[in-house]
Amino acid sequence: MDSSSSPTTSSKQTRFVNWLIANGASFPKLEFRDDAEGCGSVYASADIAEDEVFLTIPFDRIVISDALARKHLPLPPSSLSAQLLDSRTAIILFLIQQQIAGAAAENQSSEHQENEKSSDSSGASSSFYKPYLDMVPDRIHTALEFDDQDIEHLRGTNAFMVVKELKETLRAKYDKTMEIVGGELTVEKGYTWERFLWAETVISSRTFPASLFGHQVENEIVLIPLADSLNHKSRHKITWIKATEGLQMSGAATKKGDQVFNNYGPKNNADDMVTLKTNFSRDPDQERKTEILKYLGITADTVHYLRRSLIPDQLLMTMRVMAMNPTEVTRFHATIQDCEQKGDDEEDDEARERRIENTKLAIKTTLSSELHFVGLRNEFAMLDLIDMLLRTKLQGIVEWDQKLSPPQNSAQEFIQIYRQGQKEVLESCAELCRGMFLILLKESSAAELSMEQAVFGGVSAQGDGKNTRKRIESAEFYTPERFKEAALQEARSMSDLKREAVQQVLLSAESIMIEHRDELFGEAFITAFPDHGWGEKLSVDLDEEEEMAVQMEQDAIVTCFLIFQTQQPERLDRFLTAAEKFDNSSQLDEDMRDDVEDLRQSLQEVLEEIDSEKFDFTNKFTPEAFLWATGLLEALSLSLHINGELVSGILAPRDPQAVDGGRQKRKLGQ
Repeated sequence: MDSSSSPTTSSKQTRFVNWLIANGASFPKLEFRDDAEGCGSVYASADIAEDEVFLTIPFDRIVISDALARKHLPLPPSSLSAQLLDSRTAIILFLIQQQIAGAAAENQSSEHQENEKSSDSSGASSSFYKPYLDMVPDRIHTALEFDDQDIEHLRGTNAFMVVKELKETLRAKYDKTMEIVGGELTVEKGYTWERFLWAETVISSRTFPASLFGHQVENEIVLIPLADSLNHKSRHKITWIKATEGLQMSGAATKKGDQVFNNYGPKNNADDMVTLKTNFSRDPDQERKTEILKYLGITADTVHYLRRSLIPDQLLMTMRVMAMNPTEVTRFHATIQDCEQKGDDEEDDEARERRIENTKLAIKTTLSSELHFVGLRNEFAMLDLIDMLLRTKLQGIVEWDQKLSPPQNSAQEFIQIYRQGQKEVLESCAELCRGMFLILLKESSAAELSMEQAVFGGVSAQGDGKNTRKRIESAEFYTPERFKEAALQEARSMSDLKREAVQQVLLSAESIMIEHRDELFGEAFITAFPDHGWGEKLSVDLDEEEEMAVQMEQDAIVTCFLIFQTQQPERLDRFLTAAEKFDNSSQLDEDMRDDVEDLRQSLQEVLEEIDSEKFDFTNKFTPEAFLWATGLLEALSLSLHINGELVSGILAPRDPQAVDGGRQKRKLGQ
């Protein structure tokens, strides 16, 4: 090892080692050393074989538990104060007690030698745990230590409100605890807010579940001196063994001189992930969508964690449900009903419970599979939502970057690193989303794609006999690695890809009128709707009443165009062939049916006057045809957000050979 980075052992480490050994701990192949930066870590003093026990900690001598804390606090077990304290707070107060006692003993005499071995010496008059607490930093650098100026530097990130609320909650807990205990545990005697905050950070960074020692109390925690000195390493092999001597640890093979690690379970640096929560509160279909997610164990309180180049499947499924329209929600509820198992009249309680559990499992399995891809319309809508969400969160951080002053202390420097990490996570996930969108866009115009499956979910009675999959590739193809690779190979931005989608898969009234402005259909509707510039640049400065009128005209144009195209499909042959098998009109309520008929009658005279053969309201533009086309609008409506503009229409993929021709025609029209 290089002498410049050669580690040394400090006096406090020596005292801690002696205290551990004197109280029954065993770790013959471990040693404490400081590195060049003065950070203490645990190293192997000899080779440690795989699965070899390298430390033993006696539970009843040095482990700090809820029972031990309560035993030494000046609160009678039967008192109301003791009963109102939870396990975590009891240990916090005990740590403060031991810190106060240790400081007092140090002040009384620098020559005082503590009794390093005692079966019961952890009372308030001395600090049995001083050698251990000397190993715990006086300041543990977490967000709980941030002052108001530091917290301001979190503006725009997830952590801003989280840290503020956490500190406020913890402060309220401290104030409430001081009210509860009173007596000897007062601010005047050292039980200050600063010490409470320190003890809380000790617990949050160093505790273990008490279940390691066979304790079955939910959420009970313990502090294990020495074990908590081992640094964390993700996916590092560690085995905990409950033996008569106490708690033992074994793990991966470690060479002499190498650092010995623990594994506290899956952990990530805070700057390596971004947390998200979804919100259905304004969704008129909130109740039905919430029920779908309930079977997957997802609730309004579920927190999703974005990591670099990883958008979790659970979030994608949640966003697919969020992006569902009423037709898709109804279809999924029908799926749930299909999975439900009926019981008989003579069913006993055990059989009933078993049937209910089997039903829940069947529903969860089916929904988990179906929610990996609902359909083309839903997937485009879901990716548009995620793209907006990621960019909104990223913009929030960037905007505050420009407003915040340069870092003034180490906490603010750390926050700057955290902010950069948050941006990198959001940017990498936005790239992943772009790759997903690109692959979806390419598939939507592929000749081998089944329109019936991908667009209509295979709901018609007649299959196309060629492809029963909703996507071209099998499920194993659609991985983060594939999406990332696709994004790397494509230079166009997400906005450019969305514009491509508008040309390729989105049928909007404006695009119809631009493409067909000089043809019969375009001329007919310029005549029918002369007020808002159809065929030219659509009016933008509209009041609320005019916006409603334009929306009605848009729906009318798309509805009539779908009917018109059934006579001469041109670029929509594959889509319309599948669409003619699809009837969503049963989902339209009576009021909507009446509105559709009113629309039909209002258009009949003007369109028949233009061309009674092409606009034949007796045989082609029938009430049934209008209901069929309106059903398509309800089932396939899609909106994409492009640079602040909302482009709306219905999902209607063009035929592969017609995509380029239609694109060129639109460019000329524009």
